[in-house]
Amino acid sequence: MSLAAQIEDEERQDQIRMLIDSAAGIAPRQGDFSRLRGLRFTQPGIDRATWSRIAEMGWLGLRLPEDAGGAGLGALEYAALACEAGAALLPEPLIEAQLAIDMMGAVTPPAVLTGDEIILPAWASVPDGLDPAGGVQVEGGNRLNGEKLFVPMAEAADRLLVTTGEGMFLVARSDVQVDSRPTQDGGHLAVLRFRDSPATPVPGSPGPALEAAALAVSAYLLGAMERSFEITLDYLKTRRQFGRPIGSFQVLQHRTVDLKLQIEITRAVLRDACVAMDDGRNVAAAVSRLKARAADAAMLVTRQAIQLHGAIGYTDEADIGLFLRKALTIGNRYGSPDWHRARHAELTGDDIAEGRIALRQDPAPLPAIEPEPHQDLNPLPDLDFRATVRRWIEANYPPHLRNPQRRLHIAEGRPWYDALSRQGWLAPNWPREHGGMGLSPAKHLILIEEMERHGAARLPDQGITMVGPLLIRHGTEAQRAHHLPRILSGEIIWCQGYSEPDAGSDLAALRTSAMREGDEWVINGQKIWTTLGLDGDWIFVLARTDMQAPKQKGISFFIMPVTTKGIEIRPILNLDRHDEFCEVFFRDVRIPADSIVGEVNQGWTIAKNLLGFERIFLGSPFQATGALDHLTRLIRHLGRQDDPAIRVMLNELRMELEDHKSLYTTFADQVRRGESLGPDVSMLKINLSALYQKITDRMIGIAGEHAALLDPLQDDRSLYPASAFIQARPHSIYGGSSEIQKNIVAKQVLGLSETMR
Repeated sequence: MSLAAQIEDEERQDQIRMLIDSAAGIAPRQGDFSRLRGLRFTQPGIDRATWSRIAEMGWLGLRLPEDAGGAGLGALEYAALACEAGAALLPEPLIEAQLAIDMMGAVTPPAVLTGDEIILPAWASVPDGLDPAGGVQVEGGNRLNGEKLFVPMAEAADRLLVTTGEGMFLVARSDVQVDSRPTQDGGHLAVLRFRDSPATPVPGSPGPALEAAALAVSAYLLGAMERSFEITLDYLKTRRQFGRPIGSFQVLQHRTVDLKLQIEITRAVLRDACVAMDDGRNVAAAVSRLKARAADAAMLVTRQAIQLHGAIGYTDEADIGLFLRKALTIGNRYGSPDWHRARHAELTGDDIAEGRIALRQDPAPLPAIEPEPHQDLNPLPDLDFRATVRRWIEANYPPHLRNPQRRLHIAEGRPWYDALSRQGWLAPNWPREHGGMGLSPAKHLILIEEMERHGAARLPDQGITMVGPLLIRHGTEAQRAHHLPRILSGEIIWCQGYSEPDAGSDLAALRTSAMREGDEWVINGQKIWTTLGLDGDWIFVLARTDMQAPKQKGISFFIMPVTTKGIEIRPILNLDRHDEFCEVFFRDVRIPADSIVGEVNQGWTIAKNLLGFERIFLGSPFQATGALDHLTRLIRHLGRQDDPAIRVMLNELRMELEDHKSLYTTFADQVRRGESLGPDVSMLKINLSALYQKITDRMIGIAGEHAALLDPLQDDRSLYPASAFIQARPHSIYGGSSEIQKNIVAKQVLGLSETMR
């Protein structure tokens, strides 16, 4: 999904589209790379005629206020343009020139904006980081002495904007010794040596401009990833081995899906960083999270693109290698991933000393209100909302249910279910007109975080997360009127009848039948892996209503009470020895004709929508958030909170979780806008499953001999590393295994399948 598609401001959408259209004339996404190859390893390494066209398009004044001669556009627009530049591997120093313009602001010389003069920044004095102050000393207010390092494309500059501890200065390139060295992408980096060089002071501040440059180079890397991925995908569809396209081989399909996932996570994190920059909040932390993600992902995607091309990818004539060289060249520019991860840890902080990790930085004390039942909390600022939610949970959550070591049955969790029901907080993502909270994705994430922070149990929620949204979209008015209030009151608890012994991830292979006899449907068959089936009052069931129809046709969707004659439920102990799952048998079960949801034989369409709801729920960060909190408390309990390696590991996991939240928000926004979820939502579950299991894997590694115990730690029974590890195992299986999800994305999103010819 493009950046334009992820915002709702139509004017900004149009601006982004116009920028992308303008880029097609200078840096076409589908163009060849002959111009780039002609400029590689030359001096100055750019084309001044192309630079003039860049200026004519207004790109250089993109971020300048309109009263200073610019367009006054924001970070989203800048990122969209940088992304297109990256897709074309634009060799001209657009980001560096924009950095200098951002630093100078309103005093930017007009000739720079017209393209007649190129001013490039010289700010670095160390190989890594964003410190612009060092390396050069000011003598007498207008003479510079010292060195600046790693100046990109300095040979192309007419003047250089030099940062010092005493401010910024413009220096003619002819007054500086320029020692250029070639870079992997065919450009060059220079060491600038100042020997009593005459300089003109310039007002301005480099700090915010450097953050914008780090964001822009991340967007450039995203564009390079996208284009290298497109080229690789085309190659997989056309390169033949063993008599078939290599893209038909499942192992390559799954690897390609993994790369697509990295691109989409990067795009989601970029969007959030742009929003943070435009809003002026937590900018440095957002940029560090983005830069770490984009640089690592770009190296992975472009490196794997070489692998997927095979031997031809290792030749200089193959264009795919240009992308790896570019990622290698600029991946550490404006701060390496390791530097940004360290800065992110410093900026966001943690309270590991208290046994919990702070997933978001909050000032203290936080303001809070006393929420009325069913009050609309969306108008509250996010910090006030967080404080309100936190205080209400602390005041109303039953203490004995904190940090449960397994899924609770409804009888155990009933006090909490009822408290949420009375407050109107059971269905955060339902529309308010149907009794839900109607929360925005951002506030829903805050609610999830605060629930996990307190150790709140996950309740039997099939009615809330699946049946309710389904009936809102596909049910009759009578079905909504009857069932939605009863779900919200807790009068009816729902369970699921989807999987069968021979139809798990391949759900369309189901064999349970529903035959019409007069005013009734007669159900026969078996369902399995029904979560908390012993708690259910009603069950929703997929059954085949046309036995002669093709596999995904002739299926209908039914709802019925579990007390209906002929239904038998048997518990199944899971690996943790808990009766979380059940199998359900249907023997001549008769239900009224109006028990069907939607049209006869159209149940597969409904099922796909329901699977979309399920996958966005299973991709929700709440389980990984709780696991990370569990891990953090375990570390504190074992006295390892000051171990540097432990702290680095925790911060990396924390950043991965924040990145996943960005991806989750992308799909949650689609639901909020009333859009149907596509097959790409499977990527959300794939990523969450891997992250959730990764966190619990770390838990076992840290727990030592405690990992072998069948019971929680004796001196803190909220800590049970083995149980947490075991409970994470099925997440990559239920709701469609990760392997099946990758098949779905490969076939339905990327156009790769085993039947390709």
